[in-house]
Amino acid sequence: MVWDTGMDHYLEGIRLFNTGEYWHAHEQWEICWLQSDQPEATFYKGIIQAAAALEKWKRGQPRGMRLNYAKSRPKLVAVGPWMRGLDVAALIAAMDRFVSTGGPPAPTPRITLDPPTAAALEAHIRTVESLPRHE
Repeated sequence: MVWDTGMDHYLEGIRLFNTGEYWHAHEQWEICWLQSDQPEATFYKGIIQAAAALEKWKRGQPRGMRLNYAKSRPKLVAVGPWMRGLDVAALIAAMDRFVSTGGPPAPTPRITLDPPTAAALEAHIRTVESLPRHE
């Protein structure tokens, strides 16, 4: 699998999303979105808005969650069930459940990846964890 130079930002966004750091995930994916062409631009905009929806939920703003996801969902549907190794169909299903219940008891959505992308994410996480921490 060949990746562009934005792969680190893409993987970092996934890592951050799956740890509940939705705002920071959004920031990483925005870098990718600004460098992308279609259909990737629609994909990035969709996951950015999904992250924004979850950030609104975290901040206690259920209306903002619903509004952001209402913008995200059509974009995610448009790109198909898989894009850049990400299981878009599973993300849509998880977001649908979460948004329809207003959050818990539905599980917090997480991104699921195909095996090559999951392996790339694991390598990325090891790299991030090996970096010196600034306190």
